[in-house]
Amino acid sequence: MEAAAAVKRRREVESQVIEKVGEVIREIKRAKHVEQVICALHSLAVLLFPIDSFLLSGSIDERYKEQIVSAKVHVANERDDWWRAFYQGAAFPTLARVLLLDVASNWLTCFPFSAKKHIYDVFFVNGLSTEVVQVLVPFLQQSSSYNLDVDAIQSNVERLLLICLLDNGGVLKMAIDLAVFPELEDNTNDRLKSAVSRVAQIVTSIPDKARLRAPPLLSSHLFFKQITVQLLTGMVERLAITSKSDVDVNISFLGEIFSRIARRGSSDVLLSEVTPQILRHVRSCLSSNTDVVETDAFESNPESQLWLKIMEAITDPYTVERVAEQLLRQLATEHASDIEAYWVLWILFHHLLQVQSTVRSMFVDKFLLWKVFPVCCLRWILQFAVLEYSPINNLQTKGHKTTNGLLHTVERLAAVWSKRDFVQSAPLEQQAYITAALGLCLEKMSKEELDTTKDVMHSILQGVSCNFLKLLLLNCPGF
Repeated sequence: MEAAAAVKRRREVESQVIEKVGEVIREIKRAKHVEQVICALHSLAVLLFPIDSFLLSGSIDERYKEQIVSAKVHVANERDDWWRAFYQGAAFPTLARVLLLDVASNWLTCFPFSAKKHIYDVFFVNGLSTEVVQVLVPFLQQSSSYNLDVDAIQSNVERLLLICLLDNGGVLKMAIDLAVFPELEDNTNDRLKSAVSRVAQIVTSIPDKARLRAPPLLSSHLFFKQITVQLLTGMVERLAITSKSDVDVNISFLGEIFSRIARRGSSDVLLSEVTPQILRHVRSCLSSNTDVVETDAFESNPESQLWLKIMEAITDPYTVERVAEQLLRQLATEHASDIEAYWVLWILFHHLLQVQSTVRSMFVDKFLLWKVFPVCCLRWILQFAVLEYSPINNLQTKGHKTTNGLLHTVERLAAVWSKRDFVQSAPLEQQAYITAALGLCLEKMSKEELDTTKDVMHSILQGVSCNFLKLLLLNCPGF
C-alpha cells in the first residue's frame, strides 16, 4: 500500500514539474523584457533550490520586485521531490535546451550578475551532475542558425562547464552520483557499467569538442590535469566515509576516466599527477615503519587498497601499458629511491602481475626486450617483476621461485644478446639497454647458479666477439 502511494505521489510530482516547465518556457517565448524572463525562471528555481529571493530584488525593475519576493516556494521535502523529478525525467533537458539556446542567445547578456548566478546558472551548478554534463557537452558544437548567436551559445556552455566541472568539483560529484543516486538502485550491473562508460566518454571528449578559442582550462592538458587531481584527492578524502559498494562504483568511474585520458594521448598528464600522490603515500608508510617494511604494512592500508583497485578498474591493456611506462619515467623524474619505486610498483601491479599474464609479459618481455628506459627504471623492473622482492630483502630467504624467474630471464636476455642479427639491426641504444639488463641480472646470481646455466654461459661466450661494444657500454661509468 505504501509503495503504491509512493509511486502515485511520484507520478503526480512528475506531472506537476512537466506542467510548470511548460509554463516557464511559454513565458520565456512571450517575453518582451529581460525581467519577464528572470521572473519566469525564478518561479521554477525557487521550487527546486533554496534561493533567497531578496538577492534578486535589488537588481531588477521595481515593477517586477513584488512578483519575485511573493513567488511560491516549497518546503525542504517538497523541494527535494521536485528536484528529483526535474532531473530524472524529461523536464531538465527540455528546459535546458531553451536556456542554452534561446536565453543564452537573446537574453543572458542582459541578466544582472545576481540573476545569472541564482536563477540561470543554478539549474546546471546545483543539478544532477551526470545529467548536466550529458546536456551541456553536445552544445559545444552547436551548428549555425540564422536566428541564434552561436558564439554566445558556445561561450556560455564553456563557461558553465568550467563552473560545474572544475570550480564546483563536478567530476567527483559524478562519481558520487553514479553510486548513490536512487535512479540506479535497481539497475543491473551491465546498465550501471554502461552509464559509467557513457558519462566518462562525454567528460573526456570535452577538450576535443571545445572551440580553438575556448578558455585554456578546457585544453586537454589543463582539463585532464584538473579532473585527475579532483578525482584522486576526492577519493582519498572519502575513503573513511564511503561504503564499499559506493567505492566500487566510484573507482569504476575513475578507471574509465583514466583509460580514456590515456587513450587520448595524455597519459603523461595523468601520471604527472598520479605519481607524486602515490609516492607521497609510499614515503609516508615507509617513514611510519621503523622496522623492515613487509607487504602487510601496505596490504592493510586503505589508501594502498584504493590504488590497487584503481589499477584493477583499468581493464584496457593499452592503458595499463601506458600507465606503467609513464609511471616508471615519472618515478625517475621524481628521483624515487629503489625501495620507494619497488613499493609503488608493488601497490599498483603486484596483484595484476599474479593474475594477468599480459601484465607479467609487459614487464618481463616488452619492458626488457623492446622498450628502452633509464637505467634506474631497468633496475626497478628487474627488482619488481623478475626478482619479486624488496631491495632490502635477502634473496636466500625467498626460495627457488625467485631464482627460477631470474634464471629464465637471464636465459632469454642472453639468447637475444648473443644473436648476430640483433647486433647488426638493433639500434645502439637498444643494444646497450639489453646489455645492461643482462649485466644487472648476472650481478644477482651466485657462482654456483652461473655454473648450472651452461646455455647462458655458452650464449655469452658466443656473443662476446660480436658484442664487444656492448661490453664496453656495460662497464661505462654511470650507465
